[in-house]
Amino acid sequence: MLDDETGFKRPNYRDTSQDGPDGYVSRRRYRLTFGHFMQTAPWTDRRLLAWPDLVTLLTTHEVGSKEGACFTPAVFRGARRHKSDAEQIDLAVLDSDSGVPLDEIRSAIAARGWQAITASTHSHLTTTTSCKRSNWDRYRAQHGADAAGYLVQDKGYLPAVAAGAAVVCEVGDDVTFRHQPCPKFRIVLPLARPWRAADHGSQKLANEAWRERVEAVAAALRLRHDQSCTDTSRLFYLPRRPADGLPPEIAILEGAPCDIFSLPTVTRAARTERPRKRKASPLDPPEVTDAMTGEVFDLSLWERSHARRFEIVTALRARRPDVLLGRVVERKHHLRCVNAATHTSATDDFATIAINASESESGRFVLHCMHNHCAEHDHLAFLKQMIEQGWLSVSDLINPDFLVGGKPPPPTIQYTPGKLHEIVDQAEQALITANLGLYQRGTFIVRVGTVRTSPAATGEGERRRIIHQGDRAIVEAMTEAANWEKFDRRSEAWVSIDAPISVANTYLQRIGRWDLRVLTGLLNAPTLRADGSILSAPGYDEATGLLLEVAAGRYPSIPAQPTWTQARAALDVLITLIAEFPFVGPVDRSVAVSAVLTGVVRRSLRTAPLHGFDAPVAGSGKSKLVDIATLTASGQLAAVIAQGRTEEELEKRLAAQLLAGEAGVAIDNCEGPLGGDFLCQMLTQTTVRMRILGRSEVPELPTTALVTATGNNLTLMGDMTRRAILCRLDPQCERPELRRFASDPITTLRAERSRYLVAALTVLRAFHVAGRPRQADPLGSFEDWSDWVRGALIWLGEADPVVSMETIRAEDPKLEAITAVMTQWWSALGDRRVAVRAVIDAATAQRTLMGSIHSKQEFVQPDFREALLAVAGEGGAVNSRRLGRWLAANEGRIVGRWRFERGGEIGGAATWTLREIREVGREAA
Repeated sequence: MLDDETGFKRPNYRDTSQDGPDGYVSRRRYRLTFGHFMQTAPWTDRRLLAWPDLVTLLTTHEVGSKEGACFTPAVFRGARRHKSDAEQIDLAVLDSDSGVPLDEIRSAIAARGWQAITASTHSHLTTTTSCKRSNWDRYRAQHGADAAGYLVQDKGYLPAVAAGAAVVCEVGDDVTFRHQPCPKFRIVLPLARPWRAADHGSQKLANEAWRERVEAVAAALRLRHDQSCTDTSRLFYLPRRPADGLPPEIAILEGAPCDIFSLPTVTRAARTERPRKRKASPLDPPEVTDAMTGEVFDLSLWERSHARRFEIVTALRARRPDVLLGRVVERKHHLRCVNAATHTSATDDFATIAINASESESGRFVLHCMHNHCAEHDHLAFLKQMIEQGWLSVSDLINPDFLVGGKPPPPTIQYTPGKLHEIVDQAEQALITANLGLYQRGTFIVRVGTVRTSPAATGEGERRRIIHQGDRAIVEAMTEAANWEKFDRRSEAWVSIDAPISVANTYLQRIGRWDLRVLTGLLNAPTLRADGSILSAPGYDEATGLLLEVAAGRYPSIPAQPTWTQARAALDVLITLIAEFPFVGPVDRSVAVSAVLTGVVRRSLRTAPLHGFDAPVAGSGKSKLVDIATLTASGQLAAVIAQGRTEEELEKRLAAQLLAGEAGVAIDNCEGPLGGDFLCQMLTQTTVRMRILGRSEVPELPTTALVTATGNNLTLMGDMTRRAILCRLDPQCERPELRRFASDPITTLRAERSRYLVAALTVLRAFHVAGRPRQADPLGSFEDWSDWVRGALIWLGEADPVVSMETIRAEDPKLEAITAVMTQWWSALGDRRVAVRAVIDAATAQRTLMGSIHSKQEFVQPDFREALLAVAGEGGAVNSRRLGRWLAANEGRIVGRWRFERGGEIGGAATWTLREIREVGREAA
């Protein structure tokens, strides 16, 4: 069939996740580690992906440059991505860069009967290839200017790709060849049995076994592949393609997982590797290939910004302490020479020294050997060999732990009039590189900060919030991120300055063009993503845009595959927190538990209903239930707001809470009916445009906050009746605040928050692992919440919290008003077609009261008049315009057995009919 995005044919793919034993492969989960190609943070983003998710991930090509998010099929024992720490591999990944077309790869895999994903890489069908001039010169000296032969021998290209190749450009040390389009593909094979380092005698033997097995796979497919794929810590870019490139080519094959350990051993002569290159001279251009990533790293470019800050001795002491000989003379550290194999004597003779940049008189790091065999080696040549021999890695060269000051030097930006757009580009790149914690959120640039309302020593009144950054804050950040200079004509020199305010203001106006990461929310505890996966790694989560601020190991691990029994036990743990609250019935307790469950995953739900808490008297525990929900989710008590006298006041207060990124919005002690357009939108839309108190702008922000409301005899009106669930408490006493309890749930929760948080996540994770079986019809506008939170409660035997909506609807004052008008209208006018004025006349008609000494008037239909005053009254009278608008707003709405219908016009005035609906099903038809 044709793929909608690529237009290329791909084999039929059938999701066998619900099959019997033959569907085992689709039910399996494959371990991967995710990160970024320049990442220096710990590699702890480990995920378990099912086969369909893996297919989506590895066949979805984003448009852009090659560099970006990456994955490695290995998981590691610690936080370091290194082959010495590789623990398990579930997938074999090979890169075919020699020009083999997709049909041949697909046929080779199909012949083996293997399941596989094959997708084109970023350089697929490229027609140009670059190499070092020195390599080309050596080949040309021996074979002549045979460009096609060079590409076959040096690059391993197939003859069909190299045919007709020619040199098209020679610039500096680079030579560029043009050739036939070269197909390049990545092949991913699920393994029948994972590779585990523990199955081998040592890590070295395990890594060698993996290399040999990958070679066996390549030989079985008769593929010439990228040799770096045999590295157990190899990093692979997620699929991307250039904006001007051809659509990607993809093939997904069904079959059995590859039993990599049953393949025959391949002799070295039979391996399909490209010819070995001549060992580079130390005088060659100072480039080195990182064995971990396969990327070519230019040491000369690195030297310009890092040579004065690199602590070479510190790096060697951390990575290879065995090469340091323990002798230090005047800050010169003696070490074994990395080039010792060429020395006349291989013994350690203290002829090689290293000096940290911070201790060097020249201000640069020093590597030097006094042996004649090393006379032509400079410090970069030694450094290159250290990387090639595994003493250091490329990532060590930019590791803040090995740099003076702990971070790379900031760039220099020279402010020149007339180049504002270029300068703003440089400033943004400096902000991103400096990693100052700036993000974009809607139409704002923000950062996370602590807002204090009490002395820091008390620890109370501190809240981590998302804070909008103004122009002066951006000036400060830009000044920190870069060294700014302007040309001073008097001194004829560049002088230091603060970042110009014009640059900051221009940058703030680039709404929609920022490259800063998007911040969707702030967390201080683990949660579950929308796909049910566990988010527990500290830091920014690329998949969700959430920032998790939590110390590693603070929370117990969340079970990956919890059972129904474990989920029920976890739910019982949560129920112990609220066991002493006076719930009216099981539905009310279910609503209270729903608030806790919703709170811990609210950032991952598109929408969620308002959770209301109602009681006939103050002190019943309504606000405490809200505190339990927000304390479990965020570790803080609810930050409450008042309802306000008008909808506009409430809107601005809600907007301020969303702008601050609050996890919970608690409308406390509502004294009037709760509703309003903005609150309704906030509950059913993923983003809203809001008016902010004291500002004229109307920004758009996400609505991922748990919304609660409390009140004595809380009333929800209008459209809120379908956007909320209600928990009712009834202590059945006059002074409930004087009751005594066995324990204080807030004190308990503060002491053991991690226990209750993990319990809540276990409930939701277990329901997800079970496949989220349908428990009830979806709740409109809240499908995600209904499918997950509501479904989990019903699945575990709790009452359906949505049942409480019937109580809310029955007490809706707007519904009561409509019902009163319809009842009195039918009694006075029946189903006659009448104008608004005739309706008012009928309701306000008067008659003289008989039997009285003095003439006295009374209303003929006083109840009808009162009903109309309730919906269209103004100054003690029924306003015709207000009544007309009210009728138009309720046109067609069925209440009980009636609905209003608009008729034709009489004398230019619209007419209305109250129609009786005897059979709703037939009317709808």
